[in-house]
Amino acid sequence: MLTPVRPWAGKEPPSDVVAELEHELRVGRITARLLALRGVQGPDQANSYFAKRLQDLHRPELMLGIDVAAQRFAKAINERERILVHGDYDVDGSTAASLLALFARACGHEATAWIPHRRIDGYGLGEASLLAVTEHRAQLMITVDCGIADHGFAARIESETGCTVVITDHHLPQSSLPACTAVCNPNQPGCTYPDKGLAGVGVAWKLAWATAKVLCGSDKITPQLREFLLGSLALVAVGTVADCAVLTGENRILVHHGLLALARTQNPGLRSLLEHTRLAEAVTAGDVGWKLGPLLNAAGRVGSAMANIRLLTARSQIEAIESLNQIVVENEERKRLTQILTDDLIARMESDPLAQMRASVVFAGEGWHQGVVGIVASRLVDRFGKPAAVIAIADGIGKGSLRSIPRVHLGEAIEACRAHLLKGGGHAMAAGLSIDAGSIAAFTEAFERHVGARVPAGHGAPRTDYDGEALIGELDQEFFQSLERMAPFGIANPEPVIRLKQVSFVSRPRLFGKDGGHLKGALTDAGGGMREFLAWRVKKQFMDFSTTGSRFDVLVRPEAGRWRGELTPRLVFVDGQSG
Repeated sequence: MLTPVRPWAGKEPPSDVVAELEHELRVGRITARLLALRGVQGPDQANSYFAKRLQDLHRPELMLGIDVAAQRFAKAINERERILVHGDYDVDGSTAASLLALFARACGHEATAWIPHRRIDGYGLGEASLLAVTEHRAQLMITVDCGIADHGFAARIESETGCTVVITDHHLPQSSLPACTAVCNPNQPGCTYPDKGLAGVGVAWKLAWATAKVLCGSDKITPQLREFLLGSLALVAVGTVADCAVLTGENRILVHHGLLALARTQNPGLRSLLEHTRLAEAVTAGDVGWKLGPLLNAAGRVGSAMANIRLLTARSQIEAIESLNQIVVENEERKRLTQILTDDLIARMESDPLAQMRASVVFAGEGWHQGVVGIVASRLVDRFGKPAAVIAIADGIGKGSLRSIPRVHLGEAIEACRAHLLKGGGHAMAAGLSIDAGSIAAFTEAFERHVGARVPAGHGAPRTDYDGEALIGELDQEFFQSLERMAPFGIANPEPVIRLKQVSFVSRPRLFGKDGGHLKGALTDAGGGMREFLAWRVKKQFMDFSTTGSRFDVLVRPEAGRWRGELTPRLVFVDGQSG
């Protein structure tokens, strides 16, 4: 008997919008429905959504502070000043720091990319930043993906060392902005930049673009720098997807073109990553999220994110592979530590009825590895459908990571709980905090009140949403071509999930894979359509699927893959129930 893992809930788009899109665009009903559910209001918006044109990107000069930052960066390059690029230890920070260092290299200069050690130095600007500026004798420091929660260090660095400080970030500002030469952040007060969703690497890329214009003396930049900016979109795609940034607006354009650049990249580090993960001609946002991102995250979580810098700025494949081997070892350790803590916390949650009734999940403990708490928090959100905070305590201080659901903005949650924190910050879906161990109980209740006020009763329970019902015959070649144009998929532009009713296999499906854990077969339904069907890790459910003549309802994720340039449609299993 095939039983659903979670309750199913169908989404309902505005019927008039669906009808208009279907008529004006001459697309199928399912395609029109998917567009409407993703906020596309009419044919003009649909055409822009499909096009993902680079010319639709906003000029970087629209961002407050970037003119000053670009002028200063260009001066440092022209006058061969010592430049320190100060990153954050996640993938967004690693790719952003590498991008600006590589930009300087493309301009014939060298900049030093540096990332503090997560456990030793902590997050953002601090004493380690001041020491790094001093040791490198930096004349210009540019932060990427950090610095907006400054706590006075930018001003100290400028006054005590004479080093100019430029902050580039995308996290929500706190009570006051850093006191330094320039702050570039689309989310800072007074910034009218139209798109607030850029990741840190997106802001860094905009700074590189603006600086290229200054260096070239006009909007028209040299072919060499244009080639760099287009090629470095590969780094933008990796950092943006790995940081769970929304894939709407500019990010969709940047990631779309970045994935194309990634597939043909000549960057030795990225090339080594693609070969290690066996990604070939077409790379999807899902590949970044599930394969590349976790590898790069491991360095900053378990060891030092400087391994990422060495990888992404490597001049040769041999140099890149040395760094990649270190990252692979750290990733195995990261997976082991993550699984141990995840299993423990899920077991605790499932054995505590009172905890299950709460709107949020908060766990804190001594001896936990600080580097894996963010991944564990994500697993708890996936399992229980609630915003989660996981806090590792050492020497009386807790350092935690938070992950969320669309209804709860974590930047706002951090502000609501600020009185209980030593420091904290983040964006909609992810945040971090430092807290005195004695304040964790008070924070837990404040976080619960904030979340509870935003999640209506019954809406926090995990469920699987789907975009509508279809006959297999409606999922034709034209549908999959439209689906391909709707990518990249991710936060705020989710992969479509379709419900198929009363389907059966054309012939007995077969198991495949190293341990025979995956299933493949051809599905059909009453309408007579037929499509290839894949189900990952369903060996235990094989008999439910393969019973002769059995019919069932199934949720599938249509995928428009590519093999040797040819479109290869398939349906991937999400959940199912016996008919």
